Amino acid sequence: MRHELPGGNIYFQSMNNLLFFAVKIVLYLLHFLTGIHMKRITIPALVAIMLLLCQSLSFAAVSQFTGTWKNTDPNTAGVTKLSITGNGNSLKMRAWGKCHPQDCDWGEVNAYAYAPGVSSNIDQNAQAVSALFSTSFSQTLVIVRPNSRSTIRADIYTRFTDNSGRSNYTASYTFNRQLIVGPIGPIGPIRPMPSVEEDCITFNPSTVTVKNLDGRWTIVDGNHLMFNFGPNRTEALQALRIIKHYRMNSSCFVGRPDPSFQYLLVNGRAPQGNMPGEDCVSFNPNSIEVRNIGGSWKIVDGSHWVFDFGSKEDEARKAFAIIKKHGFARSCFVGRPDPSFQYLKK
Repeated sequence: MRHELPGGNIYFQSMNNLLFFAVKIVLYLLHFLTGIHMKRITIPALVAIMLLLCQSLSFAAVSQFTGTWKNTDPNTAGVTKLSITGNGNSLKMRAWGKCHPQDCDWGEVNAYAYAPGVSSNIDQNAQAVSALFSTSFSQTLVIVRPNSRSTIRADIYTRFTDNSGRSNYTASYTFNRQLIVGPIGPIGPIRPMPSVEEDCITFNPSTVTVKNLDGRWTIVDGNHLMFNFGPNRTEALQALRIIKHYRMNSSCFVGRPDPSFQYLLVNGRAPQGNMPGEDCVSFNPNSIEVRNIGGSWKIVDGSHWVFDFGSKEDEARKAFAIIKKHGFARSCFVGRPDPSFQYLKK
C-alpha cells in the first residue's frame, strides 16, 4: 500500500526518509568517534553534517554493493581491497589493509545495509552498507556508498582504544569492482528453451496519454485503462515518456487477475537502449534460477533475489522462462522506494 503525505506528495516523504537515515548515521558516527552525547550537538552543526552526508546518498540495490572491490589508488597506504557478500539481511564484509610484503587480511565481519525507511525493500533500495572491524588496539568503522555502476566509496573511521594518545582519524577511498573470471569448462549441447505462452494486451504507443480519472492519474489508450498512478501525476508522465521513448506496444502479465509479474514488449521483443534519468538494476539472465527461500518462491541471481512470487511456484517458473526467452537483463522502476511503474529491458 502506498502511504501518502497530505496532498499526495510522495517526494517529500522520500526526502524525510532520506534525512532521517542521514541523522541516524551522523549521530552514530559522532558517538563512535567522540562519545559526544546527542544533547550537546548544536543544530547548525548537525544540519551542516547532514547536508554533506546527503550529497552522497543514493538508492541502489544491495547487489550494487556485493562483490570484490579494489582501491583505485595502487599506492594507497590504507585499505586496499574490500569483499562484500550475501543479501540485504545477511551481509558479510572482508577488508585488507596495506602491509609488506603482502596486504594484511582484517578478516570477515557482519555487515549491515541501510534503506531509506523502515518499510523499504532493503534488497532493492539500500543506500549504504556498514561494518565494524575490531583489534586489540582499535576499532574501524567502514561505511560504503554507491559511487557509480562500477565503483563504490568507502569512508573509514578509525578510533584507537589502547590509550596510546594517537589521534582518531578518518579516510575516504574509491574502489573499482573486480571481475572474477573462472576456468572455462567444456561446452555441452545447447538445449532450446521450451516455448512459453504469454498473456499480453496490445496498445498503440502513439495514442496513449495521461488522464485524471476521479482524482487518479491514469495512462489510457482510448477507453482502455492501462496503468493507475493514484494522485502522482509526475510518475504517470514519466512512465508515459518511457512508453513512447521505447515505443512499447504490449503490456504482458503472469498470473492475472492478480499478476505477480508484469512486463512490456516492443513488437514482441524486449525493449533495448537507454533513456536519460532511468532507474534500473542489472541482473544476469544467464545465471538466474528459481529458488524457495523461507517458504517464498523467488527468482535469484546468485545470492541476490530479483523477483518474489510468494507461494506461486508455477508463476515463478513461467516468469523465469519469459526472462530467458526475451533476454531481460535490467529491472527498471518509476517512483522508488515504492514504485508505481516497473518494466524490464535487455
